[in-house]
Amino acid sequence: MLDEAAKHIGYKEGPNNDNMFGRWYGDNYQPWCAMFVSYCASKSGNDDIIPHYESCAAGVDWFQNRGLWSSTPSVGAIVFYGPGGGDHTEIVESFDATTITTIGGNTNNGDSPNGDGVYRHENRSRSNPRIFGYGHPNYKEEEDIDMPKRVSLARKTELVLKRNTVTQIPFIDEYSDGGDQHPDKGGPAFISSNSDYIATAAATLKDVKPGLTIQTRFNEINAKGETVKEGPIEEHQGTGGNTYITQTRAGAVCDPGNRVVWTIEIINGDVDPTLTYAEVQANYWPR
Repeated sequence: MLDEAAKHIGYKEGPNNDNMFGRWYGDNYQPWCAMFVSYCASKSGNDDIIPHYESCAAGVDWFQNRGLWSSTPSVGAIVFYGPGGGDHTEIVESFDATTITTIGGNTNNGDSPNGDGVYRHENRSRSNPRIFGYGHPNYKEEEDIDMPKRVSLARKTELVLKRNTVTQIPFIDEYSDGGDQHPDKGGPAFISSNSDYIATAAATLKDVKPGLTIQTRFNEINAKGETVKEGPIEEHQGTGGNTYITQTRAGAVCDPGNRVVWTIEIINGDVDPTLTYAEVQANYWPR
């Protein structure tokens, strides 16, 4: 899917929206961002898991009606822009904690939903208010390695964090769990197989005094819940009121028999802070 889309970067339309994707779709001289996505899906053998659509709103409906919709990105996801997602659509090529990179048709180097060609848009803010949401195709097992499986979990229940204690954050709400990577529902593990992975976790804490140190890391545990491999520490500072923290781990490997968890530790202080919300998004490639 992504290879097919990337092949067309640099393509320019002719007068009056004349373009190869509209001719292929059978409705030329029209806005063609959705027809570009449909073309790429068809040519890459993914037209059974991505709709054949010309209307962005119809694409949104297709994914939402199948429970394949969320507010977070994944590699190969279809992103929709504007009110109700009806203005524009593109393909997510990559993402990190704060940005997405996309490939789209009928756009330009700026932010136009009706441009002149196929472009790659790098490092667009994930908090852009124009982003309505993401459709997540169920890519086939044999799909190219750039189409990983996806896990999306959250915790909306408060959790008191003991000071100077490493806490594995348990996740209760499942939005996507490709491959049953969160087997102990309500538990902390979100990768449970020998895999390469990229993960982004975030949390909101209250009662953390300004300047207080917060340490987070992605660790691996064994079947007994014991930590067997520690990831790099990332430090954050309390801000008073609500403190928002986030961490991304890329290029990581979960060893056979292990599970990946996200941990938080509050260093010192005189009050045990409370976690009010947490989420983790991960893409993984089984070995």
